[in-house]
Order: sequence, then C-alpha cells, then structure tokens
Amino acid sequence: MKFFNPTFELKELRLLQHIESKFDCTQKELSEVVGAAVSMINQYINRLEEQGMITRKYHSPKTVHYFITPEGLKRKNYLLITYTKELLDLYKLAKSNVKSYIFEVKDKHYQKILLYGAGEVAETILSVLRDTEENALQVVAIIDDDQEKIGRTLMGYPIISSKDIDDYKHDVIVVTSYSYEETILGNLERIGCDMARVERFFMRGLE
Repeated sequence: MKFFNPTFELKELRLLQHIESKFDCTQKELSEVVGAAVSMINQYINRLEEQGMITRKYHSPKTVHYFITPEGLKRKNYLLITYTKELLDLYKLAKSNVKSYIFEVKDKHYQKILLYGAGEVAETILSVLRDTEENALQVVAIIDDDQEKIGRTLMGYPIISSKDIDDYKHDVIVVTSYSYEETILGNLERIGCDMARVERFFMRGLE
C-alpha cells in the first residue's frame, strides 16, 4: 500500500485475518503478511495472546498452531469496518475532486472525450461518470502506449493506440497520466493533434 504506513492496528488486523484463515501459518509467513521482521512477530503474537485475541497450541518445539478466539474475531471485524470506512472517506474525497473536473470539462462545451492513459485516473473518471447523473460527457475510447493494453478494454471502453485517434470522433483529449504526461504531450504534438483541444488532468487549476 503505497500511501499508508502500516500502524499497529493494521498489522493487528492482518494478523488476525490471516490466522483466522490459516491456523498452521508460520511466523515467517506472518512476517510477510504484516511487512515486519520475523523477530517482531513473536512480540505481536504474545500481545494478541495476552489480550485474549488468539490462543496457541504447541505440537512440537518448532510447530505451533494459532487459533483466533471469539474476542479476536470481534476485534478483527471492528478493525476491518473502521479501516474500510477510512478508505471510503478517502475515496469520496478523490471522487469529489474528479467530479469537479468533469464539470469543468463540460463547461467548456466538450461532449465526446478521449482519455490518454489507461491507469487509475482514467478508471476513476469512468467510475464517476458511471455513478453520476451527468450524461453530457461521453468517453469514446482510452489511448495508451502500452502494447499489452492496446486492444483490451477498461470498464468496457476500448483501449487504442495513439495512431488510431483520428478513427474516433472526439472534442477533446484528456491526459490522465502523471508519470508520462510530458511524453504524451510530445507524442500528441508529433502526430499533429490540435493541442488547443488537449486537457491535462494534473494541471487543473493552473491553466
């Protein structure tokens, strides 16, 4: 998870979740689940056991099975709901930002748009358009330079090569890639696109 530092609560959630699904997991396995050193796992396990969240059953000095208790199950479900709510709040914030951008595009009297960059931003824009009552905008296709993506679809929309732009009637091209924005702009200029009809999602508010 790129933008979230794992708190103890998140590690606790992951431990309880994994133990519930696999009682014979190893400490090395648990260390990979929570992203912590193997040397720290025993401390986490001890703490969960002291709190009555799990129990241990020794089959040999090296073989231990872990079992989640009713209290542990209750705690896991609480953490899961709490964490999910925080993620949903963050998604709502992102969705609101994308929605305001969609209305900015609409206010410029664009109707048919091409998205350039078949990644997370394009997917979010498509999700917002699907979930809103705003029907004035129509995404006709998504452009991408990744040969493995071309010919596929994203949420039902075709992913095309920049060579095929003229085959799709459009009013504007919206660049939705952060990492490759300059490369994309250079490509559009090189193939003769009208740059006055190119919008940059990540430059909104600065133009």
